[in-house]
Amino acid sequence: MLVNKILSTLIILSLFAGCFGESTSEDNNNCLIPTNEFENIWEITGEYNTFSSPHAADLNGDNILDIVIGTGMEIPAKGSIVAIDGNDGNILWNIETGQEMFSSAQFKDLDNDGELDVLLGGRGHQLKAIDGQSGDLIWSFDSNSSERENWYQFYTGQFINDIDNDGVFDWLTSNGGDPTKAPNQERENGYIMILSGASGEILGVANTPDNMETYMSPVVYNPHPSMETQILFGTGGETWQGSLWSTSIDAILNGDLSNATEIVSPINNIEKGLISTPIILDLTNDEVLDIVVTMFDGRTIAINGNDFSKIWEVDAKEYAENGAAENTETWATPAAGYFSEDSTPDIFVHYTIGEWPQYTSFWTAQIDGATGTISWMEETKHISAASPLALDLNGDNLDEVIMIRGMVEFNENGPTTPELSHEVLIWNPCDNSNSLIFNRAGISIASPLITDLDNDGDLEMITTSSSSFDSPTGTWKMYRTDLNIPSPTSITWGAYMGNNYDGIVNTR
Repeated sequence: MLVNKILSTLIILSLFAGCFGESTSEDNNNCLIPTNEFENIWEITGEYNTFSSPHAADLNGDNILDIVIGTGMEIPAKGSIVAIDGNDGNILWNIETGQEMFSSAQFKDLDNDGELDVLLGGRGHQLKAIDGQSGDLIWSFDSNSSERENWYQFYTGQFINDIDNDGVFDWLTSNGGDPTKAPNQERENGYIMILSGASGEILGVANTPDNMETYMSPVVYNPHPSMETQILFGTGGETWQGSLWSTSIDAILNGDLSNATEIVSPINNIEKGLISTPIILDLTNDEVLDIVVTMFDGRTIAINGNDFSKIWEVDAKEYAENGAAENTETWATPAAGYFSEDSTPDIFVHYTIGEWPQYTSFWTAQIDGATGTISWMEETKHISAASPLALDLNGDNLDEVIMIRGMVEFNENGPTTPELSHEVLIWNPCDNSNSLIFNRAGISIASPLITDLDNDGDLEMITTSSSSFDSPTGTWKMYRTDLNIPSPTSITWGAYMGNNYDGIVNTR
């Protein structure tokens, strides 16, 4: 139940400064990252809150990428989709939605005018296609459709090849989750759906095969050009068990997922499922793409793309609190990066220690992609729902990790009146050091975006923050920071769900 009051509860119960993991900071010139060169270019403030990870495309034709996010409040229900000029931070357009829009934008030409448009979803069965230049509504999902009696929340989707032969890419998405239900209250199953990109008409909708809710953004998975394309989706949540599944586009169009393949099953008597999106990469160097998934029960599992057999598994509970942790959970999609000298990408994960909604600390680790061994780990009195990024910032051929950790001050009587803040950090595999980039007010639970925004050969970073989610009003902020670091030939994992927001790791 990714609801704002949950996140507020997490912060109040769980975030406080301090660290009990070891992190070296030896002076090694080969490891240095010139953070003193980072330059804040602009920041912008808007109404409501946001945990929509920013996505960028050139919407106004100035050859500079513009940024789109969703905003909103759960109570009272408000929301909008906002496009921001990447050059100066001015608002290009802002469309009100009436519900919180928490997913991430995707871009395609939906009205055949030769320009990119925006598709973004959120609470209250809100899913909207917006003209990327004018901000005008192209279509909105029709919740009165007779296909189902009840509709739920829409998550980040993927464009797929044109199904209905109208010349426009169509839309794969998931619909599920009911934030009006209490944590252990029985809830209805979710749906995997395909909609017309041009009109929003339902082309296919299918119930989850285990009749469980769904929160995971679906992923289009083609292990190898010689193999069939599959659709990965997840079921379950914080308090209901679920699995990672594979199905076909035809099965969704036919409205029947009963023959879907269960790739990762729940643990017996553990009522936890899958929320974070899996990542797609080759771990076995056989040119077949494999899968890494972080389950809400604490397991990180690598799956062979040839036959769905397990390559390795790491259970955070066996490491956190010296192996004494009873529960570890995550909303964060892992990052993949080249953190060692070999040719196999490695994995960087975030887990909270405790059980929703009460947490005590935060465990993060780097897992060797080839073997599944823990190469580095740390525990801190922070929390993170934001997915980390990975790219080479200092030209040493190793990827650094950009991560966000939230914190609030505590005293002997517990949490003080919360003046919430968060850190933006770089973890450097060269010496296992953490370097603070920013310490900012507010909470930040959206993944950053790092790319060459203005085509000048240097990297820029877009980050966001919000006021407290338990406030009856809210404000969001967005920051553009020029890193003044040459863009590497290849960025491994530069945004939420990867560089193309499709779950696929960019390999070297």
